[in-house]
Amino acid sequence: MTKKQSAILQGVAIWMMVYHHLYSFAVEYESLLPFMQVDTVQRIAWFCKLCVGIFAFVSGYGMYYVMKGQNGERFGGRLLAEYRGALLRILKLYGRLWLVLAIYMGIFFGILRQPFMPDQLLGNVTALDPTYNGAWWYVEQYAKTLLVLPLLDLFLTHPPQPQERRKKWIFFLVLALAGAGAALVGRLWWPTLWELMLAVVKSMRISFLLIAVVGYLTARYALYQRVDRRLRRLGGWVPVCVSVVLLALVVVLRVKLATDAAYAKIDFLLTPLLIYGLLTLLAHAGPLCAFLAWWGRQSTYIWLTHGFVFGFLYLVIRPLVRLDIWIYLVVLLVSGAVAVALNAVEKLPGRLCAWRRTHCK
Repeated sequence: MTKKQSAILQGVAIWMMVYHHLYSFAVEYESLLPFMQVDTVQRIAWFCKLCVGIFAFVSGYGMYYVMKGQNGERFGGRLLAEYRGALLRILKLYGRLWLVLAIYMGIFFGILRQPFMPDQLLGNVTALDPTYNGAWWYVEQYAKTLLVLPLLDLFLTHPPQPQERRKKWIFFLVLALAGAGAALVGRLWWPTLWELMLAVVKSMRISFLLIAVVGYLTARYALYQRVDRRLRRLGGWVPVCVSVVLLALVVVLRVKLATDAAYAKIDFLLTPLLIYGLLTLLAHAGPLCAFLAWWGRQSTYIWLTHGFVFGFLYLVIRPLVRLDIWIYLVVLLVSGAVAVALNAVEKLPGRLCAWRRTHCK
């Protein structure tokens, strides 16, 4: 999977995410199509929850190649390097979150004079309790995923030197014994510790963590490339036909099994099939790929802001726009414009520094 293909997938995912958030709890819907009634729209929105799976898979897939660059390091150096890289990516996402948060607070509490509750600030700054925007829950999940993946990478990587291999196994043995010991102490003598450990495990959201792990393993063992080569040996159009069948299978299974908007139990199995099918079919649609890749490059800020955009726009556009599909498109377009502006603001300090270096010599 190339960087462009990752951007294409993120473009697909962000269109799905906006639809999921707008219509997962729809109570009424107006459409040009008679079969697009509330139940159908809601089912489609529940299916679009797979957007989270796409983002998680792409994160896991990409992190393999980021960590692969540390092959020459000794075990201790590799451990530090991988976590340094993961922390930098986490901080980059938090930086974007804080930019959006600062602008939101300036508008909502400054210009609109809404009541400010100091006790909610920490939960939103850390995204551990995002009361301002529920979609920010994935910031915490992304951070936890990036902190887990280096351990998986280190476990599966075999250092060439015997001494480094011993360090690796000692590290994981100590880690396992510490975890088992804490669990035993908590279970037998310290209920508070046991409850804390259960809360931590629950907060990991294993369904989504598994998707990132599958993405990492898919990249590590080149599963897509192997499958694609074997299918192409059978004929040039075989991958396309298989992709159509896979997409149909994913849609049918996901729609049939989903019990609510948050359903994600088997997404770790469905997401890689969905992604292979999408990438294979979209490879034959160049202009559409370019279109989706653009949306993918804006996806982070669209994710962080589309809830605000919908909240601010709904009361304005609802009386003017009868059909909900137009509301969906308006929210997407305005969120895209906001994302372009925020990307420009994010790059502004770097451009100012470059300008100063050029003109202040």
